[in-house]
Amino acid sequence: MSIVSSTPYLSPIPGKTTALNSQQKQQLSKPDHAIFLLQNCKTSKELIQLHTLLIKTSLIKEKHAFGRLLLSFASFDNLGTLDYAQKLFDTVDIPRNSFMYTTMIKAYVNCGNPKEAFAFYSRMLCDQHYVYPNDFTFTYVFSACSKFNGVFEGKQAHAQMIKFPFEFGVHSWNSLLDFYGKVGEVGIVVRRVFDRIEGPDVVSWNCLINGYVKSGELDEARRVFDEMPERDVVSWTIMLVGYADAGFLSEASCLFDEMPKRNLVSWSALIKGYIQIGCYSKALELFKEMQVAKVKMDEVIVTTLLTACARLGALDQGRWLHMYIDKHGIKVDAHLSTGLIDMYSKCGRIDMAWKIFQETEDKKVFVWSSMIGGLAMHSFGEKAIELFTKMIECGIEPSEITYINILAACTHSGLVDAGLQIFNKMVENQKPKPRMEHYGCIVDLLGRAGLLDDAFRIVETMPLKADPAIWRALLSACKLHRNVELGEQVGRILIKMEPQNDMNYVLFSNVYAGANRWEISGKLRREMKVRGMQKNPGCSSIELNGAVHEFVSRDHSHPQSEVIYELLHILTNHMVQDDHEPMMTTMAENQGIW
Repeated sequence: MSIVSSTPYLSPIPGKTTALNSQQKQQLSKPDHAIFLLQNCKTSKELIQLHTLLIKTSLIKEKHAFGRLLLSFASFDNLGTLDYAQKLFDTVDIPRNSFMYTTMIKAYVNCGNPKEAFAFYSRMLCDQHYVYPNDFTFTYVFSACSKFNGVFEGKQAHAQMIKFPFEFGVHSWNSLLDFYGKVGEVGIVVRRVFDRIEGPDVVSWNCLINGYVKSGELDEARRVFDEMPERDVVSWTIMLVGYADAGFLSEASCLFDEMPKRNLVSWSALIKGYIQIGCYSKALELFKEMQVAKVKMDEVIVTTLLTACARLGALDQGRWLHMYIDKHGIKVDAHLSTGLIDMYSKCGRIDMAWKIFQETEDKKVFVWSSMIGGLAMHSFGEKAIELFTKMIECGIEPSEITYINILAACTHSGLVDAGLQIFNKMVENQKPKPRMEHYGCIVDLLGRAGLLDDAFRIVETMPLKADPAIWRALLSACKLHRNVELGEQVGRILIKMEPQNDMNYVLFSNVYAGANRWEISGKLRREMKVRGMQKNPGCSSIELNGAVHEFVSRDHSHPQSEVIYELLHILTNHMVQDDHEPMMTTMAENQGIW
């Protein structure tokens, strides 16, 4: 009993051995029987009972039995049992071997304490009994280093791995490849490690491709992909994700079509890729293909698809996704709640967005921000301010996005004083520090309210150099309030900053058009043509019976385009008859007159 006398936590528990019968106690006198019983323990309570009996039979000093006991405690997904294993490791007087050290390293990696895992690896190297790593030690050591971004520590372990006088299995080298990929040491470093492997398997090849993808060397990644002796679904998916994240959707789509087997990650990657470049309709088409293929979705891809529904105003498909969440019991976390709130807000159902917000238990800052943004776009400015105040009272620190949304709410509802008060407090506290977007919101707020001189003063005195977006906001305000004098000044500044941006010329010309100064407006349009610029065509969409129809200026691809343009022509004639000339510019653009 002296073995554990210094640690009461590990002392035998009186009266707790009755769960094991006399035959089992007799079997415990042999290591193999003890190990068998340890392997069949279901609870930590049973393990503690066996620990007591191992002490009584002196098998606690037998390395195999002790190693199995240590593994059993360390394998439970419970910090209490890991703490027990740690005390067991530190107090039992027995020479440690690589199995025992690796068990503890693995346990700390799995429980989310990678630094302690690496500390155990260091202890192993300093052990007085000269303990060498086994074939699995480095698998967990490199995993630990990647989890706490220990670049220096990982490189140390790499050097030690090479210096040890024996070869390690391919899985150890694969872990090293994975480590370098995760900490950003990719490209030539990963290639050198790969070239040292004798008989690389498909995981080795995948790690190499992933390294090239992460370093942006997609051509080299594709070359290696084509050279692979065999590929699995991970190989295809890594290459697909590389193309999609880089915006090469044509290549990603071709690869997706060639895939012999697809998984959820490959579907998600392509859908996310289309959303990143603004092809929301294409993303929803893939979503329909997923339904036909009966692919089960998780919360990540549902959140991604909700973004596409929000951008297109596809309420029916957004509702279907909401029903899918409920039907399949997908856990609605803060991110998914935010996606639902954003979708319902942008699809016109602010009531449903509010319902989701109220039902969300884990209201993180971005959930509050999304709801404030939804109220802003529906011009519920006072309600947004009320929610913003409640958020602060709940101890939630507003983020940069929160301030952008609340200032937008004040702008859309004309709440100038409230908006200035919120902004001034933000400037005073510097938490967060105001960025360009926040100054842009204030310029927009003052400009829409007709306070153009104040807005111009903000632009000139702000600590940051105003970007073109802020000047455009001010120019839009000049157009709205027909202030040609200030509009001329702002327009010239904007064109000087971005001489090749067609939006600047169109907006500047509309300032003159709004004041019926058609000659100067037309001159600016002609200058656009001389510079080889064309106004980017506008795009709108509408959802009808679950299908999203997109309309682009001067586009005739829609099957009912003739009827659409005929109606547009009738509306144009009505505008002429009612003498709505300023509105004519938009109608003319849609018909391709400009």
